[in-house]
Amino acid sequence: MTPLARLRPTSLRRRVTLSGVAVVAALVLALDVLVYLSLRDLMLSNLEAVLDARQQLAQEVLDEPMGAQAAAERLDAAGLRAVVRTVSGDVLASPGAPAFDRVPPGGGSEAGYAWRQFALADGSDLFILASRGGIDATLERLLVLEVVGTIAVIALAYALFDRTSSLVLRPVRVVARTARRIADGDIEERLPAREEDEELADMVTAFNGMLDALEQALARSQASEETSRRFLADAAHQLRTPMAGIRATVGSLLRSDDLGERDRLLDSLAREVARASRLLSSLLRVARLDALEPPSFSPTPLEEVVRDVVARQRGLSPLLTLDVEAAGDLVAEVDGEAIHEAVTNLVDNAARHARHRVLVALRERGADVEIVVSDDGPGLPPGAEEEVFDRFVTLGDAGGSGLGLPIARGIAEAHGGTLRYADGRFLLCLPRHARA
Repeated sequence: MTPLARLRPTSLRRRVTLSGVAVVAALVLALDVLVYLSLRDLMLSNLEAVLDARQQLAQEVLDEPMGAQAAAERLDAAGLRAVVRTVSGDVLASPGAPAFDRVPPGGGSEAGYAWRQFALADGSDLFILASRGGIDATLERLLVLEVVGTIAVIALAYALFDRTSSLVLRPVRVVARTARRIADGDIEERLPAREEDEELADMVTAFNGMLDALEQALARSQASEETSRRFLADAAHQLRTPMAGIRATVGSLLRSDDLGERDRLLDSLAREVARASRLLSSLLRVARLDALEPPSFSPTPLEEVVRDVVARQRGLSPLLTLDVEAAGDLVAEVDGEAIHEAVTNLVDNAARHARHRVLVALRERGADVEIVVSDDGPGLPPGAEEEVFDRFVTLGDAGGSGLGLPIARGIAEAHGGTLRYADGRFLLCLPRHARA
């Protein structure tokens, strides 16, 4: 890191103050230069006018040819300051006029005087003078006043900008203090409302909105973390039983020499492996739902899905009567595999609780399609209509992992649909067209 990078950065208040003072100083200096040059040009223009008037008066006084001495005396009598330089080089000056030893040709200034030059009849040079001492003194006083005034204005501007920037940046300090309190754990801290300043009110609104969003995100994160912790604990608990069964069965297989016993143990092992496989598949589906993976929408004939699920369940539940009622060949834009799993979970749940019959009805409901699964079992106890959709919740002793119904609802909601329990039936409602 370079030494400059290690220096403490200048405060925003100091930068604002110095920037404002720099602007004011530049404006004042520009004004000083403008005033000085304008006044100087004006005074020099007036001096030129005086010289023009004196030259005209001198030409009127010297209305006839005369020598240098006579011209000097007549100009002095007329009150004009003049210098005459003879052909021989002698200099004749009126009282109060400078006695130059050398005067350049044409107009000019020297020793606090400005002059105009023209020739007399005898070849002498005549210089009409006008003092410029007042101009120089005035410009010097103006320069001193401008320097003092500029310093005073810059000092006053610094004080005013420093005070103003302190007042303007006060909300920034409030934001910094609020942010520090929030960082210390006071996440409910908010900026006070400011209605007198539109920009500051917008900043306060945006800052408080950001804090609200962060607080909600933190709450969601904490809730998600807690849900994940419970999910992992429940999943480990659910997997413990089949894994313990598999371990015990394998141990018994290794110790048994009886063929009949070994066949029974292999059959039990196959059931436990299938149970663990179904549970792992369910956990994978839950993880995908939690990750909000979008369904793969495609036109799907729902009647085929329902009949396939029912046909499979008939093979698993030969003592039950499973019927399908379909109102025509209904096609919807859904993820066929996911909907097949959701309907399977509903039918499997109904088969585990039914006494004799399970009915799956497929019908239109406006722009949606509704799949109704009902059975002649005892139904859910009062107050359990929503609890049954919580993960790992099992009611009664009918078996199951407690994931089938939550997965079915998650699939429905991923499609923009709903799954609810009402009047002893599960109602799965799906939009005909893709609506994630």
